[in-house]
Amino acid sequence: MLGMDHERLVFDTRGAVGDRLWAVRHADGKLGSGKNSRRFRRIPGLLEYRAAYDDDGIPVVTAPDGTTLRPGDPRIPELLGEGTELAREGEVGHQDAAGVSLVGTASLRALGELLGDADPVDVRRLRKNIVVETDEPWIEESWVGGEITFGAAGTGDPLRLRVGKRIKRCVMTTQAQLELPADSRVLKTLTADRDMCVGVYAEVVTPAPLALGATVVAR
Repeated sequence: MLGMDHERLVFDTRGAVGDRLWAVRHADGKLGSGKNSRRFRRIPGLLEYRAAYDDDGIPVVTAPDGTTLRPGDPRIPELLGEGTELAREGEVGHQDAAGVSLVGTASLRALGELLGDADPVDVRRLRKNIVVETDEPWIEESWVGGEITFGAAGTGDPLRLRVGKRIKRCVMTTQAQLELPADSRVLKTLTADRDMCVGVYAEVVTPAPLALGATVVAR
C-alpha cells in the first residue's frame, strides 16, 4: 500500500512503531504485494490503497473509491481477492531484511541524474522509513558496519541505529502509485550502475522518538 509522511515517529527494537505490523494476508499465508515471490502474492492495484491507524491503534485501509476497511470486514475479500484478510504480524515477520531503512537526499538526486532527469527520484518509489539530508551521493553506504545517532526528540536518550547493509531493490521501484506513473528505468538503471542498490538497512540499538529536523551523527 501507499507510504505515509510523518513529522514524528517512535522507534522500538522492532523498528518504527506500527510499521508493517499489519498486512493483507492470503489463506496460504502469503502477503499481499505488488509482486510475486516465495513470501508475496501480487494484488493488482494494491498501491492505490492507503493505510493508517485510528485513535485506538486499529488499522484503517482506504480503497481508491473511499471505502474504509478494518480487520474482519467482510468486504476485504471482495476488494482484494478471495481468502484475503487484514492480519497482524505473527510468528513470521512482515519485514524484509531489517527493521529500518534509510536513504540520503543526495543519493536521490544522483539517481535522478543517472536517469537523465532534472529532479531527484521521488522517495515514494523507494519506500524508506527515514530520509536523511545529505550533500554526498551514496554517503549512507559508508555507514555500513557503524552506528548513527539522531538528535534527541524527547527527554531520554537519542535514537541510535546500527547500519547493516546496502539495500538491493526490486520491481516495486518501477510500479505506478496514485501520483506516480510506472517507470521501468529506475530498476534498469540501478541494475546497470548501482548493483541494484540504493539506501541501507539498519537495526535499532537505542529505541527513542525521532522528529523531523533532527541532526544525524555517523560513527
